[in-house]
Amino acid sequence: MALMPLVMLGGAAAEYNKEVERKRQQAADILLAQQKYLMETGLQKFQAIKKSEKESKARVSKGVTLGFDRKAALALEMSGQLDSLITRLDKLNENPKTRVINTEVKKVSKAILENVPPEKMAQAMEYALDSGAGQEVTAEKLINAIFSATTPSEVGEAASMVGDISGGEGLPSIAPFGLNFAGITNLPESEVKEARALIESRLAPLIGSEGVMNTSSGESFIKFTNPTAAGLIVDKALQYYLNKRTDPYLSGDLTKVSTEIFNNIKTLVSDEVDIDTIANQYEFNTDPSTFDYTTKVKTFTLPSERKDISDEEKLFNESKQQFIEKFNLGT
Repeated sequence: MALMPLVMLGGAAAEYNKEVERKRQQAADILLAQQKYLMETGLQKFQAIKKSEKESKARVSKGVTLGFDRKAALALEMSGQLDSLITRLDKLNENPKTRVINTEVKKVSKAILENVPPEKMAQAMEYALDSGAGQEVTAEKLINAIFSATTPSEVGEAASMVGDISGGEGLPSIAPFGLNFAGITNLPESEVKEARALIESRLAPLIGSEGVMNTSSGESFIKFTNPTAAGLIVDKALQYYLNKRTDPYLSGDLTKVSTEIFNNIKTLVSDEVDIDTIANQYEFNTDPSTFDYTTKVKTFTLPSERKDISDEEKLFNESKQQFIEKFNLGT
């Protein structure tokens, strides 16, 4: 009978040991699951960072091949504009008539760099050179922390490390550039023709239009009283329009440029500047209110000096002039 309590005690101890082992195994399984989750999450973040760095470098390199200065390409990447700009330029480059113009790209590059704070640019260049090596949490550190974590506190520290993975400093962020990128590609001839037609039609009432005429082939054109002067004004206006299109700092729509052209000519005409003077002396980058021009000297031929009249008419005009002078009837 004395053996029964011992047997019962031994059975209870065995059950206890089994329970302890079960809980130990359960804890080990939980720790393993936590380690696995943290490792997978951490490695996914590292992979995303590497992918992001690779894509960023590829975009910057592509920007350089399109003609942008490397610093300008980096700045565009910082502003988040490089990706969409590359897509747009690649599409335009598919058409030989809308190829990227290298000289204009250089002009835009210069404008971009003038708009980036020096400290931001220095930070971007440092990041580009380091290739993201400045990140505080590395894969090696993370692996060591995860597999050495045996307590809830250590697991929590490893989880915090995973949460801190962000790729280090990365490229600094700057506001998108409010620059005009239209001028870095050629304007198709069809659009140049449309721009000229728009400018001509807007200026027509101001520079002596006699109305719209039609050629024998059915094409319409505007007939001007002084076609030479009117044509020169339209040519200058069109060139000004095209030059403004390539201005990186152009703000607003190009229709504003055509309105500016119209208003300038309207001001000159309102000030009674003759069409020939406008055509030969006025430049569209000049404020019309400050336009300094040489007045066209008007010469008048007296009737008596004309060579295309008869002797009778000449005698009559001379008599008429004498009569006016005698009776002081000057006009």
